[in-house]
Amino acid sequence: MTKTTDMNHDIGQLLMCGFHGAEATEGILDLIRTRNLGSVIFFSRNIESPEQVQRLTHTLQTAAKEAGHKRPLLIAVDQENGVVRRLGSSGTYLPGSMALGAIGSTSAAYQVANATSKELLALGINWNLAPDMDVNNNSLNPVIGVRSFGEDPALVGKLGIAQVEAYHRNGVATSIKHFPGHGDTATDSHLGVPVIDKDVNDLEKTELIPFRQAIATKGDAHPSSVMIAHISLPKIIKEKNRPASIASEIATDLLRNRLGYEGIIITDCVEMDAVKDTVGSARGAIMALQAGNDMSMISHTLEFQQDCFKFIDQDLAAGTLDEDALRKSLSRVSELKDRFLTWEDALTIKDLGIIGCKEHLELSDRLYNKVPTLVRDRQQLVPIQPKKEDQILFLAAHVPLTLAIDSETEPFNSMYEALARRHSNTKYVIFNEDTQDLSSHISEADYVIIGTANGNLHPFQSQLVSLAKSLAKKLIVVAVINPYDLMAFPEIDTYFVTYEYTPPAYESFARMLFGKIKNENHLPITIPNASDAAISYSPYNVEKYTINQLESCHQLWETIYSSSWPLSVQDFSLILSRMEQGQHFFVSNENKQVIGFAATQTIKASNSGQLALLMVDPSYQNKGVGTILNDYCLEMFRNNGSSVMLGSTYPRFFCGVPNHDQIGQKAQVFFKHRGYTIQDNLVWDLMGDLTDYEIPAKITERMKKENIWFGTIEEGEIEDLFKFQEKYFDYWLSTYKHHAELGDYHDLLVAREGGKKGRIIASVTLHTSEGSHEKRTDLVWTHPDLFGAESGGMACVGVASEERGRGIGIGIVAYANKILCERGVKKSYVDWVELVDFYSRTGYQTWRGYKLAAFK
Repeated sequence: MTKTTDMNHDIGQLLMCGFHGAEATEGILDLIRTRNLGSVIFFSRNIESPEQVQRLTHTLQTAAKEAGHKRPLLIAVDQENGVVRRLGSSGTYLPGSMALGAIGSTSAAYQVANATSKELLALGINWNLAPDMDVNNNSLNPVIGVRSFGEDPALVGKLGIAQVEAYHRNGVATSIKHFPGHGDTATDSHLGVPVIDKDVNDLEKTELIPFRQAIATKGDAHPSSVMIAHISLPKIIKEKNRPASIASEIATDLLRNRLGYEGIIITDCVEMDAVKDTVGSARGAIMALQAGNDMSMISHTLEFQQDCFKFIDQDLAAGTLDEDALRKSLSRVSELKDRFLTWEDALTIKDLGIIGCKEHLELSDRLYNKVPTLVRDRQQLVPIQPKKEDQILFLAAHVPLTLAIDSETEPFNSMYEALARRHSNTKYVIFNEDTQDLSSHISEADYVIIGTANGNLHPFQSQLVSLAKSLAKKLIVVAVINPYDLMAFPEIDTYFVTYEYTPPAYESFARMLFGKIKNENHLPITIPNASDAAISYSPYNVEKYTINQLESCHQLWETIYSSSWPLSVQDFSLILSRMEQGQHFFVSNENKQVIGFAATQTIKASNSGQLALLMVDPSYQNKGVGTILNDYCLEMFRNNGSSVMLGSTYPRFFCGVPNHDQIGQKAQVFFKHRGYTIQDNLVWDLMGDLTDYEIPAKITERMKKENIWFGTIEEGEIEDLFKFQEKYFDYWLSTYKHHAELGDYHDLLVAREGGKKGRIIASVTLHTSEGSHEKRTDLVWTHPDLFGAESGGMACVGVASEERGRGIGIGIVAYANKILCERGVKKSYVDWVELVDFYSRTGYQTWRGYKLAAFK
């Protein structure tokens, strides 16, 4: 087989094709079997139920396996949530992009992607063509709108990156889109060629910012693919009327070379009119590959898909395709598949119980309660309190929607149901441009609620709103897609936005309307011609901590923890200053009072991010301060590609989330609601009374029998101890080095085989309040109500793996106790213990417990 015939076969991996129907068609199966088609895309037309989708994905993967594919199929979908949710009722309803922009929390965005990815994988879908990272800076945009997180490029970038990380951590590939930015256009690319009259420098000011942010991230937050938009950029693309998706100036010059992106580049569907009506879909798919895209998408028509393969064969035979470039694309596709796919996983039938599970429904309910925005309420109508006999008239607009959007046949039905559940005397009328005069209905009603859908683009809606404004006793308008409807009727006094027409968004609107929940978010865009409807931000800003804030931050600690965790300002400062790559942050109020604080460290060797402390003034809790600080720290870790845990190793305030009091219990709920996985099992700090301590005779006899020697390390032997830690307990090495650098060799206790010169087989660090270096933070709980001044402890107890079972662990703990006792320690402290029974054998009891947690 020649290189060209190899390429004829392999190039099917560079195409993504779709088909019609809930069962695999002979056409799509033929492309998989005979043309090595490597990727398939689903739309709503392919999805009826979870069971059906799972059968469909399994059928497709089985066909690929039996046809001899080296790697499984990439099976993709646009599950952006909100108005673009291909899964329909086959997935949990979760807020879409602009709804998340209104919430403004990266942890909320992460949790949505986390839940979505788990449901996609259960169905056999392994690539989500999301998130949308367009900046929606054009109020007339008919295709992006609420698919964007908002108009602030930085916010769009942060929320999008959080979702990329969540998808990747769960094993779902992503595609950030629509590069280089589809937000500033008034044309739907499904129906025409949108023109963005900007050069590269203009794009760098807004559109490219989120893409640059994402491409600069490391680890799981780095995007696995970028989708090119079907837009015209006449100031950048030389050839007239050539869409960005098939122009080398965009895929190669801008994305690959200028922005330095090395992952997969894929087109949007080349059957959109922007390509189909210019160069043709089949030829356009090939031109896209020639322009530097790695993959071309032909989503709908089998004829176009077959023509594309035919043209590829002809072009390969004629030598007009760059086979070296195609091989690089094939290599990128292979790397993507190797990262996310295995045959074992692709052919395994998953448990569908994750779809619509309790955890996901709780997440949905919790987040949707934060979605509706009450933009204005000049007459203070909200919450409404209708009498039983009062009539609510609900007028709902009927409009055609863009091809990109998924919708129920009558998208306002579920809003009517949400209203009627709360007030049975509710009348429902769907109106359009042909609806007869509704004046009498409006005049008779006690409350008139009008639901608009892109009302700024459809005059018949604004005309009815104006009529209602003049006749209604009490008028409320709610925009259910783009928030810009207020442009068409700026005189309206009470105006809501739900950002999407999904049942849970409507339910939350009804809850807010009737006073069951309060408005908790901010518009993520500015509505032109409405001065009180501009993009707004949290009143709190995160600032970087310096020593100048020490007293204020310690005072916050005292406000929260003085009764349960009394801590001197000196020890508070010492912990902060000793943290590895420590970065700490605070939030203050208008009076410059510190009301929130977060401390972090990053362990360089493992790139482990640790949120060591997060505290908020009790009078400012439930106002978003903690969320802002948490998100800020997560974004920092995310950009560095770091893992994240709650608590810290050394130095530390807590090793996890405290579990013994109400403060800790509330904190666990807070972190769980922000996407952290909280472990069920507790770890403990222990307290032991070492007054008159003696090593039990049985332990002494056992150690003598095992011929084990115990003693402290000497300076000249320290490298042997470091090597021991590096081999068996590398995560403790930095702690041992730190203590040695301070000269505390007398606090480094080892067990040796056979005698003083024997090899090290176990070790432990000691600490005493009076005898250890003042810069040590092993035990800071020396307040008289806690451990007191005559205190000490041990940490980092480790026995070589091959020596366990000889009693050496209990031996070195007992010997450590004896040394501490001889040094005057009355109360001894052991931190981060899971084996409580082990330590109880030498007199220790549980003091305080913690739950470990990580952001996964």
